[in-house]
Order: sequence, then C-alpha cells, then structure tokens
Amino acid sequence: MSSIGWVDFSSTDREKVSQVLAMLQEPGTLDELGIGQIRDAFADLLFPGFSTIQTRAKYFITVPRIIRDYMELDARIQRRTSLRDYLESQENEVARLLVERHGSAESGIIGSEMVGSEQGVARKPSSVYWNGLRQFGIVNTAKSLAEFSREVGQAQSVPRATEHEEDDSDALSHRSVVHLDVFESGWMNDVSIHLSESEARFLIDKLTHTTAIRNSVVSQFLIHGLAEELVGNSGEALTFTELVAWVKGRPDVSAPCRHALELAEEFSDAINGAHIRFNILIARNSGNAALEAEREELFSEWLEQARERNLFSASSVDDWLQAATAGGARINLNAREFLRQWHEAIFQNQTSSSLDRLVENRAQKNKGRRSVLLKNLGDAPHWQGMDSLSYRWPTARTILRDVVQGAEC
Repeated sequence: MSSIGWVDFSSTDREKVSQVLAMLQEPGTLDELGIGQIRDAFADLLFPGFSTIQTRAKYFITVPRIIRDYMELDARIQRRTSLRDYLESQENEVARLLVERHGSAESGIIGSEMVGSEQGVARKPSSVYWNGLRQFGIVNTAKSLAEFSREVGQAQSVPRATEHEEDDSDALSHRSVVHLDVFESGWMNDVSIHLSESEARFLIDKLTHTTAIRNSVVSQFLIHGLAEELVGNSGEALTFTELVAWVKGRPDVSAPCRHALELAEEFSDAINGAHIRFNILIARNSGNAALEAEREELFSEWLEQARERNLFSASSVDDWLQAATAGGARINLNAREFLRQWHEAIFQNQTSSSLDRLVENRAQKNKGRRSVLLKNLGDAPHWQGMDSLSYRWPTARTILRDVVQGAEC
C-alpha cells in the first residue's frame, strides 16, 4: 500500500491539495512526465475560475446564496454556528432537494450518491467553486474559503453599536462582499439545478464585466455573442482542437485569447509525442510487441505532422512558456528543462533510442520508484499519462451551456 503526504502552510494550500487529489481521480490526468504545471498554467489563462471537478453552473449561485443566508442570520445564531458548519449543513440539504426534484437521471448534482447517508456531501461545492467565485467577482475576497469563514466569524463576534447601524452597515457589507442576482430568503424551497433567466443573466454580467478575465475563452464568447452558436443543441460538442480551429474563423474574439488558444494547442500537440514514446516504453517493458508496433506507427504519424506544421521552431519553447506564465503562474525548473530537452531532441532529429532515454529519465526523475515504468502492467497495458490536453474546456463547455440555456428561459 502506498500513501502520500504534504506540508501545508495555509488554508489556501490545503484547498489546492484537496482539488488536486480530487482531479487525480479523473481519467487522463496522471502526470507521469511532470508537465502538469504548464498544462495548468495554460488552463488558468484560458479558463480562469473553472476546474475539472466542477459539474454545473448552478453552484456559482447556490454557494453565495448560502453564504448570504448565513450573513443575514441573527448574530446570536452566528456565534453558535460557524460559517463552515452552516455551509456543510446547507450544502447537504441542497443535494437532498436537488435529488428530490430531479431524480437520479439528472447529471452533475454534487453529492447525489451520498444523499441520505450520515456522511453527507463528500466534495463540497463551496470548496470546488470557491476559486471561480473569487475570479468572477461574485465573492469579493482574495482569501481562501477557510480564511474567509474565520473572518466572517470574527466579524460577527464584534458588538454592534445600535439597531439602526446593524441594519444599514450590515446590509451594505453583505452586498459588497457577496453578490447575487436577487436575495430571496426562501430560495431553497424551489431550488433547481437549472439556472433561471435572472441567474443566467447575472453570471453573464459577471463573466463579461470582470476586467481580470475579459480575455478568457468563456468571457470572449459571451462578450461577442458566440456562446449560443458554440454550445447550442445543433451539433456535437467540439473537442479542444476543434474549438481552436473554430475560433480561428472568429476575428471578433480578442487577439490575446486567440493567440493563447493557439499556443496551448501547440504545446499539447508537442508534448503528446513524449507521451506516445512513454507508452511505447510501457508496451516494450510488458513484452507486447503488437502494441509497441502500433504505438510506433502512431509516433511516426505524430512526427510527420509536427514537421509539416513546424511545431518545433527555434522560438517554440519560449513562446509556450511566456504565454503560460503570463498570468503569473510558476513553472518549476525540472518541467522547463524537460520541455527544452524534448524540443531540442525533436528539433535535431535525434534517434528513437535517444528520445526513449530522455523520456525514461524524466519519468523516473519525476516519479521515482512510483513510476509505472518500473511496474508490471500485464499483457495489455492501457494508455498511461496524459493524452491530448483539453485545459478544462469540457467543464467550461458544460457551464457555458447551462448559462446559455438559462438566458433563453
């Protein structure tokens, strides 16, 4: 049995680790070659506020409503119940009510499988959506959820001077910290996973008027009225590669957004070759000659396409890293070094054996004894590590579809 541990220095660190652990349970996220920081930096640039473990747009509404409900409680009740405990209780109730209303057929209800159990919702929407709530300007704070909860609790412990001051200053504080489309104290009585028109318009307003995310993909689609065409019911959902091609024909999308999308696709395609070689090594180690030959053919096709597109030009790595870190993301030296080594190896037409040594050394340096290259995966090993990167586009597409459908109500 293996285990993992970490040292955290703040509640923000704990929230990040919790989300990473949750994302590791999603398919296609195993970072055997240690390029996850670059992937995530691009994802933060393209889809800020979104994460792969978000499910539906409604939680951008229900979480701030619960927080506002708490802030409207009598101070004596607040002193007996922390915001953290209140969120836990109400998020469990929201899950129960949503399942009761929609049944098990509705997708994306967080905690639906835990309704009725003593444990309650395991992955709390408040934690999953907190970064987005801050990025979109729905909750006006730079603090982590735990820090914000403590701050609210401390604020409620301070005596208020008069009843009049309690009414006016408290209401102003609530409105400036937690933003809603409307405030209705009985909103949970008819809660639905689907957005109302008012809720959808509220999210559109936040996504289009928050300056820091204006050049993000979702914001640009909403600003220029492209969202309905993109996520409507007229056809199949576009992959990330298809999305980039689609955007190239939309000159109204901002140049920074289009440029970031193109560089993210280039990086995905470039690093995919390393993952193909990684899977060739796995097939070889498993003695599966047929699978090895199949993946060698796949690599040959990849290499031919990379050369046709001049994917590995002299400035490629600098372009990718500059774009990925434009929002302030940090990428460790090992990831940067491997990317440069992989680029140089392809650029110089190095042999397959040289490429394999590079990939093998990187995997073992990144994973050590935990590397799957050191494990017996049987006669038919499945694909290991990352495939083509989507940068949270599937999640953003689902959220965007909810918003579009809600606005049409």
